[in-house]
Amino acid sequence: MLTTDANTKELFKDVSSLIESIDLMLVETTLNKVGSTNAMRVVLAKKGAEISTEDLEKAYNIVYPRYEVMLGDRDLNLEVTSPGMQRNFKDFLEFEVFTGRDVRIYSTRFSSYVVGKIVSSEGSKVILSDYLIEDKNEKGDSIELDFNEIAKAKLEYRWEGRNA
Repeated sequence: MLTTDANTKELFKDVSSLIESIDLMLVETTLNKVGSTNAMRVVLAKKGAEISTEDLEKAYNIVYPRYEVMLGDRDLNLEVTSPGMQRNFKDFLEFEVFTGRDVRIYSTRFSSYVVGKIVSSEGSKVILSDYLIEDKNEKGDSIELDFNEIAKAKLEYRWEGRNA
């Protein structure tokens, strides 16, 4: 089930403010204490482009020194990564982060997957363009889905075009 509170967590806000300076967007961050180590994971995306290893390296070099000092009582194991080609969404915030990308959403209204490109995410809804409701084989230019009808969602990546 998707959550709605990712951007209200202190860790999310803090890391997000750090990486915004290099034009990256925070997708997810976690911090766990494992023995004598702090295991921190930061998932990043780039608006309108694919994220590169150089982008991830810059983010690592910004986040690591800050949290190494802040969490000084334990070693820090930091992983900075991209969301991957078929990321499962964990929070509704990700619709905003991945605007312009193809997505696959299970809609309870249609009891089917809806595939399309995210045009916008505002309030409690997402708008998709060039959509396909798979079980009904219904295509269209634009569709609006309320968050309360979205059971799950993930980035959609197809090796060949949708029209092929």
